[in-house]
This record gives sequence, structure tokens and C-alpha cells, in this order.
Amino acid sequence: MSHTKTNVYVLPILRLTAVSEVSGDGFLPVDHQINGLKVKYWRKAEFDAASHRNLFAKFPIVLNADGSPWDPAVLWLMDKAKSNPNKLSSLLPIAQALRDYKVFLDDYGFEWSDFSSIEKLLRPTYVYMTHLKELVSSGQIKPSTANRRMATVIGLYRFAQSDQRLRFKPANQPWVDKKITIRYQDAVGFSRVKDIATTDLRIRIPSEADALSDTINDGGKLRPMTVEEQKVLVGALRTLNNTEFSLMHYLGLLTGAREMTVMTLRLKDFLSAPSAISSWPYKVRCGPGTGIDTKLDKSNVYLNIPKALYEMLYVYGLSERAMKRRAKSRLVDSPLNYLFLTRQGNPYYEGKDDRNTVREKNGHLRRTSAQGQSLRGFITNHVIPEVRKTLPNFRYKFHDTRATFGMNWIDHVMGTENSDSKKYYWAIDQLRKMMWHKSTATTEKYLEYRSHRHHLDSAMQGWASHLLKLIEPDPQHEDHPNDLDAYD
Repeated sequence: MSHTKTNVYVLPILRLTAVSEVSGDGFLPVDHQINGLKVKYWRKAEFDAASHRNLFAKFPIVLNADGSPWDPAVLWLMDKAKSNPNKLSSLLPIAQALRDYKVFLDDYGFEWSDFSSIEKLLRPTYVYMTHLKELVSSGQIKPSTANRRMATVIGLYRFAQSDQRLRFKPANQPWVDKKITIRYQDAVGFSRVKDIATTDLRIRIPSEADALSDTINDGGKLRPMTVEEQKVLVGALRTLNNTEFSLMHYLGLLTGAREMTVMTLRLKDFLSAPSAISSWPYKVRCGPGTGIDTKLDKSNVYLNIPKALYEMLYVYGLSERAMKRRAKSRLVDSPLNYLFLTRQGNPYYEGKDDRNTVREKNGHLRRTSAQGQSLRGFITNHVIPEVRKTLPNFRYKFHDTRATFGMNWIDHVMGTENSDSKKYYWAIDQLRKMMWHKSTATTEKYLEYRSHRHHLDSAMQGWASHLLKLIEPDPQHEDHPNDLDAYD
């Protein structure tokens, strides 16, 4: 297998241009040689009247091993950028999946457009599916990653078949389309069924539920922290004494906010003196139009901030420490600036609006955006080691603070019993709103979790104690050798 250098390169700015044989006002000259032949022409800026966009920030391109753009990938990414310029941040993982596919094609000697084989399993898409299954079986990637890569490849070929420039007409089918029926619960808990389109390239990996799991599936497997763990975690944060990261943790624990929401909070929402706020908890509107990111751009949702936490954030926003950081930032003291900034004045997590904005006046343009890496590094390198001085087996990720908030609220409101049906459904509705769940089925997992763990632990302890009595050695019994020892 040959080693390739196929890669993804992120352009700080992509400017759409068209070729011109003559110069003009604002045209960019191109003068170079190809195989000894001198080539010269000009590029003129295009203007897309439909979207009013001819510039795209942080645009990823997939490069072949020789450094040239891989045409089908770049054309598809361009098409996606034009059709939805507010979703540019979604292009990078797509480009990375396309890079992985191109590496596979190069390593196995396939042309992306060659579907000439009569044997279905010898066509590129089917061989790639087998390749992904092998990666899953060896533990190199997760089943969800394999299916995401496969779905990206299918998307590329669907585009190629519809694009006039690529003129892709496969000699044989890249896959077989089919429909499957799934059952799901809607937002109010009713059972529904629907048909969805899929293909025979879907990778089915049987998964077994872990009966002893201590996690809740809420946008990932989240582990609520015990009261003792929370106490030691807060103590560790106090010892480490990093103001920004401590406040981020308190927001997660006390509001259930996700990482992207916490780190894109804006200064404007914390400028009112606590004495001027008439009711608590203080509500901060989040989502599109607010500058505060939410998962899947969920709109018209509110973060409920307790008075004591708001007072801490208010004091921090006006502190000398925060003002020094804002002084180094692009927005300086604008109320639209981020509440949390690094010592260099950069956001810890660049919001979607800022990622999609081209700042031509900036001398230095970043190819990548901050996405919370420093917080995760702080947790791994400092918080967990500090907590393990007290709790040696402690583990967590920031998203676990969300599950911890949910369980803390349930324990406070419901106690240990869920017998009152009216209180039960009220608790579901309130927690669903606070955690921005689309479906009550997700919220119900929090109410069921404590009872599930209590009964499971009791059953396991009872079963284990009964068995241990049978297998524990009798202190009165002497260990005499016997003929069966020959089987050792």
C-alpha cells in the first residue's frame, strides 16, 4: 500500500472568482508555468446575486497527494457553502470524511468514478464499506464514525450525479436505495412510526446495552456526578484558582448548559446590577440572533441562572481581569463581546456567527476556530489529577456537568419517590424546558435513572452476597491435596 499525503487545508478566506483573458479593474493576475509552458490570465471577483456572498471564511479544501484540489470534493463543498452560507462550520468534518475516503481510494488504487465492475462487492463504495467494518472490528473507529463517513461518501456521489460539471454517470450502481420503518417518540411522548430512506451501505453493528452503566444518553453518554464527587470537584477548582474555567463549571452544574453555550455567553447579558433584576432565576435568551450558540441552532430557549451565580458573573464581567482580556480582543468593550476570553483576548469557543464572518480588515486570519480545546486540556491535565488526590478513580468530561444538573434538580424536586403522578409530569415538563429537550423521552431518563440505579445496586449486592457465601473458603477446612489437582 502506498503512503499518501492527501489532506485537508483550510483557507482563511475563499473568494469566488472567474477566469478572464484580459485585465480589468480589481482583477488578480495569474502568471505561472505548467510543464514549461507559460500561462497567464486574470481572475475577476464573482458576485452571487441570490445569496449576496462571494467570500467564505475558513473554507476547507481536500487536496490530492500532489497538492492539487480533489475536484469532486471541492465542488461539493462549494455547493454546500453557497446553498447555506450560515453553516460553514459544518464543512470541516465533511471535508475530513472525504479526505479519509480519498486516502482509501489512493491506497487501494481506485478511481473515484470507476464503477465498471459487474461484481457489486468490487465497486469502490462496497469495498470502502468493508474497509470501514474492519476498522470498527479492530476498534480503530466507532460504528457511528463509520456510518458518518459512509453517509458522506454517498452524499458526494449523489451530488456528482446531479452536477453538470462532473458529468458522473456510473456504469453500475454505487449502492441500492431502500426504505426502512422506524418507531420513535414525538416531543410530547406519543409513539410514532415513519419511513426513512437508506441504502445497503449502512453499517450494522449490534450493540449490547450495559446493564451496569452509570450513564444517561442525552446527546451522548453522560455520567451524573455523586454529591461527594461534586464537593471534591468544586474544592479542586478552588485550589486550581482559574476564574474563567471555574465559572464555566459552575454554569454547567447550575444551569445544565452545554460547552458551546457556556463559552459563547456575551457580556451584554451580565451588565445589569443584581439589585435591578426583579425576579429570579435570571433568564438569558440563547440561540440564533443572540450570539450564544445552541445545539442544532435551537432557538427561543432560555438559560436559567440562579441569583448567586449571576452575581459572580456580574462581578467577573466588570473585573479588571476581564477588562484586560477584552482590551486585547477584536470587540474590546462592546457589550456584544464574549463574557469569557483568553489572556490573549481570544474566545475559548468561537461562535457560529463569528466563524462565518469574513473580517477583511484583520491582518492575521485564522484557519481554525477555537472550539473549547483549552477547557478540555485544563480538565485532563489539572482538574482530574487534583480530584484524584482524594478520589483515585474519578473521571468526567465537561458535558457530565449537564447530567449532574439534571439529577440534582430531580433529587431536589422529587426526592427518592416518583409516586405522585401529577408531580412526576410537572417535573418532566419543567426539566424538559430547562434542558431544552425536544422529546420528553430524553427527560424521563433523568427521572428513571435514580430508581434504576437504586434497584440495580440492591439486586447486585443481594445476589453477590449470596454467591460469596457459597464460594468463600471455610476457615475450619484444611487445604488437603487431592487427585483433581492433576488438572491444574
